[in-house]
This record gives sequence, structure tokens and C-alpha cells, in this order.
Amino acid sequence: MMRRIRLLLQESAWFVPFLYGAAGIVLTLITQVFGSYFRELLPEFIYLDLDSAASVLSSTFTSLMTMMTFSFSTILVVLTTYSSQFSPRTVNNFLTNAAAKHTLGLFIMTTVYGISNLFLVRTADEGVVLSSGISVMLVIGSIWAFVKFIQTISESIQAERLLSTLHKEALSVISNQKEAIEEERVKLVLKRSVHSFEGTAVRAPRTGYVRLFMSEKQEEHDVDFESVVAVGDFVAKGDLLGYWKGDEALDIELFQIGEVRSSIQDPSFAIEKLSEVALRGISPGINDPNTAIHAIHYIGDILRELCELPDGDFLHSNGKSDWHVKRKSLDTILFESLSPMKTYASSDVFVMGAVFEAIRMARIKAHSSLHSTFEDIISYFDDMIEWEKFHEKEQQYLKNKMSDAKKMVT
Repeated sequence: MMRRIRLLLQESAWFVPFLYGAAGIVLTLITQVFGSYFRELLPEFIYLDLDSAASVLSSTFTSLMTMMTFSFSTILVVLTTYSSQFSPRTVNNFLTNAAAKHTLGLFIMTTVYGISNLFLVRTADEGVVLSSGISVMLVIGSIWAFVKFIQTISESIQAERLLSTLHKEALSVISNQKEAIEEERVKLVLKRSVHSFEGTAVRAPRTGYVRLFMSEKQEEHDVDFESVVAVGDFVAKGDLLGYWKGDEALDIELFQIGEVRSSIQDPSFAIEKLSEVALRGISPGINDPNTAIHAIHYIGDILRELCELPDGDFLHSNGKSDWHVKRKSLDTILFESLSPMKTYASSDVFVMGAVFEAIRMARIKAHSSLHSTFEDIISYFDDMIEWEKFHEKEQQYLKNKMSDAKKMVT
């Protein structure tokens, strides 16, 4: 349940503004019911007569609508920029930006408060009301938030900022996984290449991406479970997700499946978004290889953290049952994130050099069991690069980078 709430807070663009809107209604009720009780405590100038209050509320509402119109227009421009220059998958990174959500939320709160009090101002029992003073303060706060929002927008459209955000997103997920392993809330076990498929099958109730595995539902259950899909995999309705081992099967939903992938338990999704930004940078329409190189370097640093863990699957155990959850292998992550660079940038010596640099960074603290995986991916690039197309100096540059990636770093 907590992971679902976290997923809602992190990836929902409407939830925080909705809370602000609800707060605007609550503040309206407090102002209308208890406004007269604060009159002796608050300065007299905050209270206005009914006509003046209606005029102030109307003016603040009009000015706020102007700011909201400008803000929404700016958001549409930024979303277009994200989708066309970076990647469609990165649009959600802007929509879920905390500053953007709180700014829009404050706008909505002020609007709801102003329009509701404008409707109720004539019903005041006394000749003066408090709502106009509070509305002015909310508008002042909205102006400050608007300035902050403009700063957020100007930073968001910078490629370096987006790459840094995706980098931190992936490192946070990996850090949480390492912490869970250190605290023995989950164990890493050897991958199972062959599944027995014995027991009661669990099939996907809908088509979509596997977003979460809800291990908290294990509680005191004593039935083992083994998955055949990893978080981040795409499944069709009716696909096999796993099976309950034994005669008894629990009637609980272990996987959350949705239309959009989530990186909360899937660091490879953030790596994939970085890879897509890099591919967009080396496309003929964008032609920004430096952004691609920057993104590839970030991929290398994420892999450096990820490769401190050996390949293996997650095992959740409560002493009565074991729930075995499949985890993406390093070979899959390396191939899916780096091999597209060979396809679209095989003639760019510096982009290919950045790929070998990323592999070198990934090996800095890599687990000893992963060295053969790195050798395989280096051998793959060595075979696929058309060396005869490069000048002798370019060949030497790339071979030096490849040699650095081959060195065993301890």
C-alpha cells in the first residue's frame, strides 16, 4: 500500500494540485465560519466592507487567471520540447516536477478560494469580511510561486538538468535496493534459467508494463511464489507472471500493471530514458552529439553503482514462505542501453568512445562475477564496428578507449 501511495505521489501530475484545491475549500469554510472570531486578534485593515471585498476578490481572481493562462501555455511549450528534443518518455519527469506541481496547486488553491468567497461574500452577517485580506496574501504567494515556476521552466529545458535528474532517479532506486539487501529485507539469489512451472499459474489480468512487485503482501503467508517476469517487462493479458508453488494458491495481486513504466523498482527504466535522450541527440534532426556523450557518461555512472551487486534475482522471505522475483540481468541492461549507439552512431568516433568509457566506469567496482559479461559486450562492439571506415588516428583513439574498458579494475 505504501508503495502504491508513493507511486501516486511521485508520478501523478494531478494529485498534489487536487490537495491544494481541497485546501482552498477548507480555507473558505474556516474563513466564513470563524472569520468574526479573529477580528480582535487581527489588524483592522485586513477586514473590508462587502463592496470593497467583492471588488478585491474579483480583481485578484482576474489577475490570477492571467498568470494561470500564461503558465499553462508555457507548460505546453515545454512538453513539446521534451517530446521532440529529448524523448517522449521524459515528459513525465517534467509533469511530476515538485516545483511545477506545487506552483499549479497554489494557483488552483487561490482560484478556488477567491471564486468561492466571491460567491459567498454577500451572505456575510457582518458588514465586513476577512476573505479579501487572505485572498490578497494568497495572490502575493502565487506571484512568488510564479517567479519560481519561471525559474523551474528555464532549468527544465536544459539537457544537462534533465540528464542529472534521470541520473539521480536511477541512483536513488539502486540505493534503496542495496539498503534492503544490507538490512536483510531481501536477498540476492542465483538466477533460475529453468523454471519447473509446477503449481498454480498467475496470469496478467491486463496488458501493460509490470510497474511494481508488492512484496509487503507476503506478511505471514506460508505459500511460496516464483515469478517469471521482472519489474519493467511488458506483458499481455493472460501472460504468465509466475506461479504459486504447491497445492494452495493465495488470492492476492502481487504485480501492479499499468500503461506506463515506473522506475521506483526498475533502475533500468531511467537508464533506458538516458539512452533515448542520447539517441535523439545523435539523430540527424537534432545533431547534438555532446548531449549524447553526456548521457552515455551518466549511464556508465549508474552502471557503476548497479554493478556492485552480482547478477541474481530477489528473494523475499518471512520465515514461512519464499517469494522469488526475477531481476533483469546486467547483460540485458548493457545490450538494451548501449547497443543502439552502434546502430545510429557507428561512424561517430567520439560517441563510440563514450560507450567504451561508460563500460570502463561500470567496471570500477563491479562484482567479480560480472567480468565475463563486460568482456562479451566489448567483444560485441569490437566485432560490429567497421574499423576500415575510420582513419588510422580514429582507429587508435577507439582502440585506446576499448583497451581501457578491457582492463580489470580492482
